[in-house]
Amino acid sequence: MTNNKELFQAEIDNALLNFKNAKYHETINILDNLKKKLSHFIVYWYLGHSYFRIYDYSSAINCIKKSIELKDRDTLNLSFLAEIFLASNNYKEAIKLFKEVLKLDKTNINSLFNLAKVYSDLGELQTAEKYYNEVIKNEPTNTEAEYELIKINSKYLTNDLLKKAENKEISEDSNNLNSTFSKFIIAENFKREKNYRLEFDNLLEAHTLYLKKKRKASKQEFNYFTNLLPKFISKVKNVKVELSCNLKPIFIMGLPRSGTTLVENVISACDNNINVGGEAGTLSKVFFSNNIILDYDSTELGSNFNFKKNEFELLKASILKQYNQQKIKTNNEYFTDKSLENILYIDLISKIFPNAKFVYCKRNKYANLMGMLRVFLPNLYWTHSIEKIIQMMNIYNKKIKDIINENKINIKIIELENFSSDPKRISQDLFKFLELNWHDNILDESINKKRIIQTVSNLQVRKKIAEHDLSYLENYLPFLQKYGIDKLS
Repeated sequence: MTNNKELFQAEIDNALLNFKNAKYHETINILDNLKKKLSHFIVYWYLGHSYFRIYDYSSAINCIKKSIELKDRDTLNLSFLAEIFLASNNYKEAIKLFKEVLKLDKTNINSLFNLAKVYSDLGELQTAEKYYNEVIKNEPTNTEAEYELIKINSKYLTNDLLKKAENKEISEDSNNLNSTFSKFIIAENFKREKNYRLEFDNLLEAHTLYLKKKRKASKQEFNYFTNLLPKFISKVKNVKVELSCNLKPIFIMGLPRSGTTLVENVISACDNNINVGGEAGTLSKVFFSNNIILDYDSTELGSNFNFKKNEFELLKASILKQYNQQKIKTNNEYFTDKSLENILYIDLISKIFPNAKFVYCKRNKYANLMGMLRVFLPNLYWTHSIEKIIQMMNIYNKKIKDIINENKINIKIIELENFSSDPKRISQDLFKFLELNWHDNILDESINKKRIIQTVSNLQVRKKIAEHDLSYLENYLPFLQKYGIDKLS
């Protein structure tokens, strides 16, 4: 018996070592073999976590359900199961499970915060406000919840909150993100006071503090987008392969804060049966989960992908499976994907989906840069460094210019300032390009349409489209000069 226990523990330890080193496929292989010998909740628990890390949400859900069956419906199990449902866009099940957790522990911060975020995404702001307040009631130092409340209602930016944000003991806590959100709160107050210098300084500090916690991941991400992926895509461009696919996906691309959410929201109001995908991140998820690029730390491209037709077919199958994992139904003729990085995959996407339509959103470059600095995008690490923002902006701009010059991919460019000044004309022109049915109520319906919006533009796009006034930029240009904004293309 002891030997069996020791063997079990040794295999679990081996699996956990692989998991810790982000070798999730190896972890899954070990645990899959182990579960054949022993049906134990801990095996399924870590299997669920491993599948979750490679974005196989269906397998993760099944494993965690089995773990719960073997152990208990405790708060830890239920919370993680809810988070998987949330990641796969099954909001109904996620809400149900988070509320079940609160029946077991009414002060559970993870469930309270996630429910607040869910209801905010759904546009149910009063309910979101209620849950954020519950978070703060039970965890008074949670500055992220306070930052989210400010976005919902400006009344929450009080003198007491500012004093709390400036509290060194709270703001310098290295174990959480309080320091980052404290700086964002302080920056928002300086913005309202029209103290643009101090607003700008605190925004930079907020992003710097966040990057300190994400150094390795940030380095890998930047290497992937600026070095490894371009090398892979250059090989894709040189391959002549034709794949058949009747789907007509609409890929809405652009830099963060360039109007992609607005455009997708307007498209979603059309009469055609369109499944709205949002920022699905499908291409990047499939590349990671299938180990298409082997080492994100390497300067040289390593890949087992041999650019043969059958491999492209398998890749297409993986992409469609990933869409379906996230409730983006590919049995519809139309669906949207507004993952911002898709511009970097566009040569591959155009081969896999020959009937795809591409929309690229642009904005005044200085307004775009400031727009990124003013928000918190946790999963886009390059947006937390002004130097990297400038580099990525130039990469995006060069890519779109190359696409236009090569004239092989049919793409529509939407300039946010033009859209905001004449939304009817621009939307009509867009719908004509997309071969969708436009009608007189399309803009009103895009505002009133109840749907999930998971981006920082969630609150903004639910309001009437307003013309963009760029006069505020003159207040920030002097601070931006030293970062080389003259190099922006």
